[in-house]
Amino acid sequence: MNHTITLLAVLAVFSVLINFAYAESVPEWVKNTAKFWSEGKITDTEFLNAIKFLIEKNIIQVEAKHATTPASNVANIVIPNGNSEIGNVGFYVPLNLQVTSGTTVVWINDDNISHTVQSQDEKGNVLSLFNSKALKTGERFAYKFSESGVYHYFCTIHPWRVGVVTVY
Repeated sequence: MNHTITLLAVLAVFSVLINFAYAESVPEWVKNTAKFWSEGKITDTEFLNAIKFLIEKNIIQVEAKHATTPASNVANIVIPNGNSEIGNVGFYVPLNLQVTSGTTVVWINDDNISHTVQSQDEKGNVLSLFNSKALKTGERFAYKFSESGVYHYFCTIHPWRVGVVTVY
């Protein structure tokens, strides 16, 4: 039952992310992967790897949000409530933040448990560029991005939670 509810939530998110997608255009292997996951035939990790593959190959396109204003040069990323659950759809908001060089990004923990923000490369290797302490509910972590590039990060407590900051 819990997997069915989670699956419905995941599918609802994907229906929003895929603009005007029709069921006929969703490949059978995608439908089957979701079905196998909801039936417990594949692990959460295998299911999430399939979703990651779809995003990386631009089969599913996640819309990036430009969150900075020239006046403030500060942008926020929210760690929403429920982010710690593997099957939950509580990814970072936004998942891919796009900012200009010189912007300070502030991660805000709105979840009811602690999270960290740890930089990593595109292959998942930990980098020492930025690394927060465990952020309790309501706490914040800030980092100023001075150079253009794509910066990946994750939560060391919940390593399935990953995000991206793209700096222009």
